[in-house]
Amino acid sequence: MNGNTILAAIHGRRSIRVYRPEPVGRAVLEELLFAAVQAPTPPVSGSSPWRLCVIEGAARLAAFGVRAKEYARIHQPPGQHWEWTERPGFEVFWNAPAAVIFCARSGHPEAAFDCCRAAQTLLIAAQGMGLGSCWVGAPLPWLTSPAVADELGLPGGHEASAVVLIGYPAEQPDGQPRPRPDVQWC
Repeated sequence: MNGNTILAAIHGRRSIRVYRPEPVGRAVLEELLFAAVQAPTPPVSGSSPWRLCVIEGAARLAAFGVRAKEYARIHQPPGQHWEWTERPGFEVFWNAPAAVIFCARSGHPEAAFDCCRAAQTLLIAAQGMGLGSCWVGAPLPWLTSPAVADELGLPGGHEASAVVLIGYPAEQPDGQPRPRPDVQWC
């Protein structure tokens, strides 16, 4: 990939919330996950600050999404109101055929940041491969509950910290490119 292609992927990436029904093949997912873990990590993180977990199947994810939305509605932090938990038509997993859960090593001060860097790398890699993606935060309260983490088989000693949906896009939103940043040269 040359520099222009990489910049095109960065500027062209959009959050996709409508996916075609076909699954993403395992070989493609494995290639994306391998790309994701090329994200930079500080030396203190070592070679494995994360564990990556994949849930496949749009119907399975949709059923989990109903549960995650209800869990979040019931377990909102004091003083906060998550309006999306009551919004008709709001989907947690947006009918994506796959979700990648980045689980940060517990007790490690950099691991959640490492997961965010890897998730961002996954988003760009997916765009470059013609796939759609969407970083979603809605399922995190549900995924970090001990009972659900056990049920799904999320790795012990880790906590879900980022979730990225992957699939073949059925839409191409125009998006609003961000303006150039206000930079202070020091």
